[in-house]
Amino acid sequence: MCKYAFLAAALVALARPAHADERALGEVHFPFDSSALPTSQNGALEPAANFAMTHADARIVLDAHCDPIGTAPYNVGLAVRRAEAVRDRLIALGVPGEQIVFAIYGKAGADQPTYAKDRRVTLWPTQEPLADVIARTYDAGGTAVTWNQQLTTAQLDAPPAPIAQR
Repeated sequence: MCKYAFLAAALVALARPAHADERALGEVHFPFDSSALPTSQNGALEPAANFAMTHADARIVLDAHCDPIGTAPYNVGLAVRRAEAVRDRLIALGVPGEQIVFAIYGKAGADQPTYAKDRRVTLWPTQEPLADVIARTYDAGGTAVTWNQQLTTAQLDAPPAPIAQR
């Protein structure tokens, strides 16, 4: 498994990410207390995989959420496992792992109308520098951002470079 750079903060905000509805490539919903990707949700990832493979200069951000049941640390871990399940499926569909970024909310972030809708990973594209993705995540109540490689400050501030097609 790739090493992840990991940033964490204890920021609390109630604002919903501006990108969540307008630019979403899809959303995957999970059963209660589960990170197993439901087979019924596999088709929801194909549009994001197709987008990623035709836009090598974009990243796919996985916003991972949980319902408010459970402790904050447990829910952050569950959100990470949900994002990993979605990432693994995207990689199986041909998306390079270097193109995927996790934005972890756990039970923080915007609430949905029902707990079942809170148990989700929303996929959205960006060509923004990782520093902007990090700032947006923390401003919206996120607790962590991960990606698969260590980067310098200059690389964090740069827009994504095209991923070599495999």
